[in-house]
Amino acid sequence: MKHQISYKNFFINYLIFVLIAAFVFGILIYVVKISHKAWDRNLKISLEYALAESEPDTWEIGKPVKIKNPLSAGAACYEARNKKSGENCRMVIIRIMTFYGPQTGIYLIENDGDIVFKGYSSLHGRVAVQLQASYGGRRVEYWKHRIELMLN
Repeated sequence: MKHQISYKNFFINYLIFVLIAAFVFGILIYVVKISHKAWDRNLKISLEYALAESEPDTWEIGKPVKIKNPLSAGAACYEARNKKSGENCRMVIIRIMTFYGPQTGIYLIENDGDIVFKGYSSLHGRVAVQLQASYGGRRVEYWKHRIELMLN
């Protein structure tokens, strides 16, 4: 004997499944949106701290700048102002693969379009000294060119 399901029961079950899936996706989207604000705030704090170590009382970090490019998955851009010269520019913090694993690199984008590598965020001790010696490395240059493409 065959057991047939009626169209009514099928659509009720289907509707229940769709509502549960929509509810789960709604919660997921809400959590992502809420965490994005904390992500921006904490990256800004990390950027301020790293710049204060190398150049104390020089940079003031402003609002985040939206990057409209698919290459920007591991990057964030912020408005910045040099307190000493009064120049407004942008800072990009981006994940760079190094010999010691992924590190966050900081790039300064000046008003004339020049991109200057400022260093790595959150590094101290011997590792920082070794990575500072490789500022002109291929990966640093690669991301310098990619940032130029990313922000244009």
